[in-house]
This record gives sequence, structure tokens and C-alpha cells, in this order.
Amino acid sequence: MMPVLLAVAAAMFFGVGDVFGGVTIRRSGRPGAAISLALTVTATSVVLVGLMVVVRPPEAVEVTDVAWPALAGLLMALTRPLLYQGMARGPVAVFAPGFGLTMIAVPTLLGPLVGQHLATVELLGVLLAVPAVVLLSSGDGLPRLGEVFRSRVIGLAAVVGTSIGLAGMLITRADPAAGEVPALVMLLVGVVVLSPLAHARSGSVWPDQMIRRPGLLLGCISGSAFALSTAAYLRGSAAVVTALIALCPGVSVAVAWRFLNEKVVPLQLLGGAFGVASVVSFSLGS
Repeated sequence: MMPVLLAVAAAMFFGVGDVFGGVTIRRSGRPGAAISLALTVTATSVVLVGLMVVVRPPEAVEVTDVAWPALAGLLMALTRPLLYQGMARGPVAVFAPGFGLTMIAVPTLLGPLVGQHLATVELLGVLLAVPAVVLLSSGDGLPRLGEVFRSRVIGLAAVVGTSIGLAGMLITRADPAAGEVPALVMLLVGVVVLSPLAHARSGSVWPDQMIRRPGLLLGCISGSAFALSTAAYLRGSAAVVTALIALCPGVSVAVAWRFLNEKVVPLQLLGGAFGVASVVSFSLGS
């Protein structure tokens, strides 16, 4: 039950962060904004998660608790700017379900190869998550198949989803006794990777004011999401945790409705019902 609760909490933070990140990129409108925001968010998250490690030190840390999260951190560092760019560029009705379905498919299909088999009720939860992800992102209606394949962001969505799915599988190789250390390692790798990219794109690693202020807040949100999702991955199946985190568009829809005055359509409400059913199914399986 604990991995499910942790993953649901992480999905809530990720959902808020995705909306906030997309809005920040659109308002900035300058080249390199996505990488600059990703670096600011990651650096702020390092401070937050670092404090968590100090307050609650790990019981034990092995080489694998650092090596696997480091690889996952490399994937996530390269993916985060693409995620912000995709959310800002849109259409969200194509990009969000595109990366969501891909990130679900990767651990579900590859998990058995590394000994992560799903119980029947957990497989049902994954299947329920699929229509939930698609419907929750259908604010402007479901896109036609031709529109999906013609979209300029569908390839980007596939890359983002695959990277997140693989990163989740890598994190599960670490030990829960390592506490927040795996999350901290992932974020530190992110800072190392994103710093030269930000400097090359913007001429400086220091963000401008349009990025700095929202980036600090988003960093606290993202740091919390990383800590929660890492804890979930360390204690549960990659396929289950990833499917639950992929429901974050439901949170994004709620946030956009409440604070950005965006409408919620019946299809999204139906998607929310599928999402709740998926969470219940996973809870029964745990």
C-alpha cells in the first residue's frame, strides 16, 4: 500500500509542476528558457532533497544505490527540458497522453525481463490507467489518429516517455535503506549535465528574473515529487509506480481549471473516473 500512496502523492506534485513549468516557458518566450528552467528547478531540488538526507540519514548506501540512480539522473536531466518544451509547444492533447502512455508501456513490457512481474489486479490497474491518461488530456477533444502522427510533438513525447520509463526501472535497482540518497544522486547528475547545456544555449548558467522566481518555487515542488517518486520506486514495481505517476495530467487539469480558468470537459471527468479505478486496483494489489 505504501508504494501506491507515495506514487499518488508524487503524481500530485508532478501534475502541479508540469502546468507551472509550461506556463513559465510560454511567458518567458526566449530561446533556451526550457533548459534554464530545468537547471534552476534541479538545483533548487538538490538543496531541498539534500536537507532531507541531513535530517533523515540513510541506513546504508551501497555502490548500486549511487550507480543506478546516476544513470537514471542522466536520462531525467536530458528529458526535463524536453518535457517543459513539449508542454509549452503543444498540443497538450497529443503530447501529454503520448509521453504518458509510453512511460507506462516501457516498464510494463520490459519489467518481466528483470523479474518484475505484475499480479492480475495490478495489470488491471495498468489497463485502467491507459484510458485515464488519454481522456484526462482531452481538453480540446480527442485528437484524430492522423493529427497524432502529423503532430510535431509526438516524437518528442515518445522520447520523453521512454526516458522516464527507463529511469524508473533503473531506480528500482537501488535499496530502500539508502533513503533519499538515490533521489539526491539523480538531481546532482542533473545539475552537472544541465549546467553546460544552459551556458551553451543562454550564455550563462544564471537564470534571468522571468525564470528565477518561478524556478525556485517549481524546484521545491519538483524536489518533493522526486523524493516521493524515488521512495515509491524503491518499494514497489516500476510498472505500478510509473502508471500511477502517469495519472498526473488529472492533477494538471484540476490546477488549470482552478487557477488558469480552463474548462473541464466530460471526457476529462470520465478519465478521472478511470484514474480513480486504477488507483483502487493498485491498492487492492498491494
